[in-house]
Amino acid sequence: MSVKSELRKSLLVKRKAICNKKEKDRKINEYLINSDVFLNSSVILFYAPTADEIDISYAIDIAVNMGKKIAFPRCTDKDGNMEFYFVNSYDDLVKGTFGIMEPDTDKSILVTDFSDALCVVPALSVDDRGYRIGYGKGYYDRFLQKNSLISNALCYNELQSKEIPNDEYDISVDYIITDTKILQVMK
Repeated sequence: MSVKSELRKSLLVKRKAICNKKEKDRKINEYLINSDVFLNSSVILFYAPTADEIDISYAIDIAVNMGKKIAFPRCTDKDGNMEFYFVNSYDDLVKGTFGIMEPDTDKSILVTDFSDALCVVPALSVDDRGYRIGYGKGYYDRFLQKNSLISNALCYNELQSKEIPNDEYDISVDYIITDTKILQVMK
């Protein structure tokens, strides 16, 4: 098993045991919605969290109330490719690839312009260089490599890593938000 696979396995166990999850999720949401990159973006690319991931429903509701366009990813294949679709609400999402909620393409519109978008990226862990570890399929790395936009990873502070192994396919994010801070990544 690779170093990243071992790390991912360990992090999944640690994330299941997070104490005060609701409070930490609330703090992460507050940091996110009050960040300059969130406030200055007209389009927010969210993710639909699984039960163990950071619950960002509050930030999603705030974005809608602020009149921002919101979009969610839809996996287009099992090879790590995805597209984002504008939605009006959670009602526009259906169970998709890997059991994750995705936009219903009959009720949503494909995003083609990312010039004023902020991509909110899920992470099991992230290091100070902006390299993250997710589920190992590379969807976000491929997406970020193909599209020029601001990205920020959300991660519990206690799951941050000193250094995450990375290779030429890994794309670092621009900002990291935890339950204790916002960090701009120096590139």
